[in-house]
Amino acid sequence: MEPEKITFPCDYPIKVVARASTDLRDRLDGIFAQHFGPFEPHRVAARESAQANFISYTYTMLVTHVDQLGAVHVDLQKSDGVVMVI
Repeated sequence: MEPEKITFPCDYPIKVVARASTDLRDRLDGIFAQHFGPFEPHRVAARESAQANFISYTYTMLVTHVDQLGAVHVDLQKSDGVVMVI
């Protein structure tokens, strides 16, 4: 059986897990804006770890092409403090 294919454009959730820091959200917003343009704050959900050492952000972005996903993934991985991108 073939994996289900994504039909573009679509809203696509991208989760970023990172070490908590004061400028993290601004840096991540900048990366997402670079790849997807301006977006509304309701497109981002945040959740802190139990001890508040880590935070995960889920950005639900309108993706128009698979190349956007690869490019944003690369830039997010390069960002200080980012542990995982799902």
